[in-house]
Order: sequence, then C-alpha cells, then structure tokens
Amino acid sequence: MFNSSQTVLPQIANNLIGRICPILSRGSFTTSTGGAINSAINVTNSSLNNILNSTTTTTTTTSTNTTANSSTNIITTTAANTTANVVHPSTLTPENAKDFFEKCPFANVVEEGIKKDQEKGLEVLSELMKPTNKQLIVEEQETILSEMIEMNEIKTMETLNKGKQQYQSSFEGVITNLKEEGRYRVFTTIQRQVGSFPYAKRYQSAQEYITPSKIDIECEEEEEEDQLNNNSNYNSNNEEINVLNFKKKPSSTNKTTQSKSTKKFYKNKLNEVNKLEQIQSSVAVWCSNDYLGMGQHPVVINEMTSCIKKMGAGSGGTRNISGTTSEHVKLEMELADLHGKENALVFGSCYIANVNAVTSIAAAMPNCMIFSDAKNHASLIEGIRNSKLDKKVFRHNDIKHLEDLLAAADPSRPKLIIFESVYSMDGTIAPIKEICDLADKYNALTFIDEVHAVGLYGERGAGVCERDNLMDRVDIISGTLGKAFGVFGGYIAANKEIVDTIRCLSPGFIFTTSIPPSIAAGARASVAYLKGSVLERTQHQERTNKLKQMLKEASLPVLDTDSHIVPLMVGDSVLCKKMSDYLLSNHSIYVQPINYPTVAKGTERFRLTPSPVHNDDSMKKLVEGMKDCWTRFGLRKD
Repeated sequence: MFNSSQTVLPQIANNLIGRICPILSRGSFTTSTGGAINSAINVTNSSLNNILNSTTTTTTTTSTNTTANSSTNIITTTAANTTANVVHPSTLTPENAKDFFEKCPFANVVEEGIKKDQEKGLEVLSELMKPTNKQLIVEEQETILSEMIEMNEIKTMETLNKGKQQYQSSFEGVITNLKEEGRYRVFTTIQRQVGSFPYAKRYQSAQEYITPSKIDIECEEEEEEDQLNNNSNYNSNNEEINVLNFKKKPSSTNKTTQSKSTKKFYKNKLNEVNKLEQIQSSVAVWCSNDYLGMGQHPVVINEMTSCIKKMGAGSGGTRNISGTTSEHVKLEMELADLHGKENALVFGSCYIANVNAVTSIAAAMPNCMIFSDAKNHASLIEGIRNSKLDKKVFRHNDIKHLEDLLAAADPSRPKLIIFESVYSMDGTIAPIKEICDLADKYNALTFIDEVHAVGLYGERGAGVCERDNLMDRVDIISGTLGKAFGVFGGYIAANKEIVDTIRCLSPGFIFTTSIPPSIAAGARASVAYLKGSVLERTQHQERTNKLKQMLKEASLPVLDTDSHIVPLMVGDSVLCKKMSDYLLSNHSIYVQPINYPTVAKGTERFRLTPSPVHNDDSMKKLVEGMKDCWTRFGLRKD
C-alpha cells in the first residue's frame, strides 16, 4: 500500500500534514469520546503500525518495531514542526485522541467506519496518507470520504425517521379517537364587521383552499432541473466524472425528498393564506362572548386607534422591564375602583390570572387548604393542581357540603374558598352571601371568579357581587376584559398586600410581555364607559329573557337559568357537531358545539349568547333554524 523505501516516510508525513492542516482549518467538530474512541484508537494504532511496518524490509521483530517507532517519531516530529495543534492519526493514544477527534471534521466518520468495517475505515486512513500531487488521487480520496459520509447520513436519517414515526403514530391515534368521539375541534374562520354585529363574513375551510395544480407544476419543474444537474456529472463520452468536493457534500436521497416535501408543504400553506379572501357567506354569530357588542363601540375603537398612533404597537417588554406604561397603570386604577378594592393587577388573560393568583397564594401560605366548587373553570382547577396544596371539592353550590368540609378541617390551618359567580355552561349563580358567611365562621379567605358577570351585572357593571352588595365580603376577585368589555386580557383585584404578593410571586406576570398599551387603553375606555351606562346591560337582559321565552314556546330543550346563559341541550357529542355543521351550511347560523371536557359527557349542548346587537329578526331566524335542525335529526317531540 505504501512505498517500501524508508526515505519517503518524511515525505508521506509532510503530505499527510499538508492534507490534514487545511481540513482542520475549516472548522472544529466534536465526536463521541470514551470507550468507543479508545476502542477505535487501539484498532487504528495497531493497524497503522502494521501498515507502516510493511514499508521496511527488515525481517526481525525487534528491527520492525524499531523501524515502526522510528517512522512514527519522524511523522510526529514533522507534524510538530508543521503545526503544534495537529495530531497525526497514526499517533493516536487515549491521551491525545480527543484533540484529533475534535479537530478533524471527518474523524467521526473514520471512527464509525473502523467500528463497523475495519477494512474500510483503514482504507480511508491510508488514503489520507497518500501524496496529493496528483488530481486523480485527490478525487478518489474525496469520493471515498463522501460515500462514507453520505452512507452515515442516510443511516442516521433512517433511524430518526423510524423514531419520529413512532411519535407520529401516537399523535395520529389521539386525533383519530377525538374524531370518533365527536370531540375533534374544528375552527370556523370568520371576520366580524364593525357596525354589523352579530353578522360576520365566513371564509372557506382550510381543506377547501388547497389547489395544488400550480404547486405541482413548480415542483415538476424543480425535479426536471435536478435531473439536468444529475446528467451534468457525465462528460461528452458518457463517462462519469467526479464532481464531489469537501465544500459541497452531496445530499442524500432522503434529504432531497424531505426538502421537496417541506417546500411543497409551505407553498400549500401560503396558498391557503392567499385564498382567505374567498368569502363563502355571511353568518349570524350566536356563540360570541362579546356579550354587549363593545368590541365595535366607537368609544373603544377611538381610544385604541388614538393610543396606537401615539404609543406604537407593543408594550416593549415585561412589566418589570419597560413594559409598564401609563395605560397599564390607568387601567389597573380603573379596575380597582370598579370593584372597590385597593389594587388590581392586569394579566394577558383571566386564565393566566387565575392560575397565577392561586399558585402565588399557595407559595405565600404553603399550609393552606383549598375548598373548590365542583364546577369551577379549568383555569381555577389548573391553579389548584399546580399549587400542590391540600384541596377539598364541594358539590356545586352545595352550602351544606361546603360547611361539612370546613368543619372537618384543622381550625388552625389557613383556608381558601374558590368559586365563581356565574357558571358559564349551566348558567347557575353561586350563593355568594352564604359562602361568605361560612368564610367568616371558619376564618377562610374567599376567591371569586366574575369572568361571566363583569360588565353585565351591578349598577356600574362590577358583577354579581356588586348587584348583591357583597363586594366588601369577598377577598379576591378575578375578571376578564375580553367578554362583556369587548377587548382582551384578565385581572385580579384585592387589597394591596394580596395584589403585591401575587405581583412579586407570579411567573405568569413577571416573565411575559405585557399587553399592548392600545389594548389597555381600549379596555379602560370600555370599563369607564360601562360604569356610567346602564343601557347596554338593560338591553342585554331583555334580549336574553325574550330568546329564552321564544325557545320554550318552540318546545326546544332550553335550560331555565337565573343568568344570561342560554344552554340548548343535545346530549350527544357526534350529533352536536353534525347539527352545528347543518345550522351553518343550511341556515347561516354559527353556534359552536360544547362537549367534553368543557361539559360532562352526555350533556353536550349549544350555548347561545344573545346580546343587544341581536334584533327580533335574527332571533326569529335562529329559532326557526333550530326547529328545522331538531326535526332533521329526529330530536323534535312535536
């Protein structure tokens, strides 16, 4: 394999160093070390010594060893003179191996090659030591290395794809089960029109957008171009020529295919976005939580547009780092005044507010015991779970059960009762006074979620607590800015010590960008407006009561509730989804099915949300559409 003359060893060393040094200068790569490398080193050194020994004509074992050692010393010396940082492959030891395997960009390929195929790996090392004065030899060396690198990449990709396929099967299984149970969530794309609430433009579904004809043509053109590039690898005599080099490695077939697939995927998605302007129809929205239509009110819109022109789009940071603007402070002052509390704290949503308020209280009182209503919202349940505090769940609105649990608890332990004022799915209202009486009796704090009540109840829209003159009896109130107030965000209000504790201990407040100033300004304008206007609340109650009466007269299964919530019961998740689709396609009525886990299985329903923007004509069309739907699916009992 090598010249048998000992006099060429220095030349071999120089050639080898000349080959390795430029490669090393192109970057540093790290490979695995430890037992695998030591094993590869032992095999490499032993084999290389045999190769080097074969260049001598000495017949005795002693002289052979001496010559090999001498050869190694010559190479090592030459390498040291050329560059102090380069380690010759033939001098690898457990001590210097790490340096070589870190600096040689293809050392990992050689290492893996030796472990899997000793003959092939040694062939690569021997190729590295050949002189580089002939272009053909260089091309052969590069071809061998490129082939090994490509094989390694293909094998790695196959392993990764096999592992990812297992993950993919798990995800596909979940989606399949959800679809079979009728719980797969399909979002309807709409565009609300200012001045035309509750009507909105409806867009085609994502499945209807994809028109791959143009994309397929582009991909076919790319494939033809690739084919031409592949053909350029042959000369005029149709003889294959080497076009490989270290700067541009050939891509594996798998990677090429994956790249085309990814590119086509993103072109499809871009096509979907472009197709959004294809409006299918106008629909009446009957499931919006913008209970009063404040999302289109001129007071809110004007305040938001004015603020964004003055202060820009975003807040610029977290509340702790440049994200506390004058609008955030004014909004919190407005909310504290609304609920008659010392302070308030604004979050990105009430879900975030509830989770972080509960966990912060838990951090401040690690021995606290929580008493939670059985139908509390998911955000409260998550906060309780994350708090890791002891908890007791009392039956929904069951004062007797709550007292039994409180009485059984250690009197010395801190206690927190968590409940809602209006329960959004059943429309029930909590016995707030009785709960507060028990809190006083058993020395417990109270935490009430007024998300579906703020803006709608009370003289100034502070919620059911204000309506019932109980705001001073409740310790902590949480609310939203995204429902009756028509904007975005959530908050808590309490005394200054509680708010300050939550402010300092809440990760969901500290480590997230604050809401944009324009959002804060719009929310403040809405809260301030509804403090002084009772017209919207009066109209909302009138519309709610009228729709309930119309549904009853049509013999539709509406639950009789004390709140503005109008549940229309179906009782089957698959059927509920089919009925929702039917109403949308045949009557242009958009009402989303409500199923598990939002409600218990077997209690699936439509949740209707009448508002001041729903006139008599829209209500009549809704009832007629529901009657037709109930008849169409065999649920009508006429």
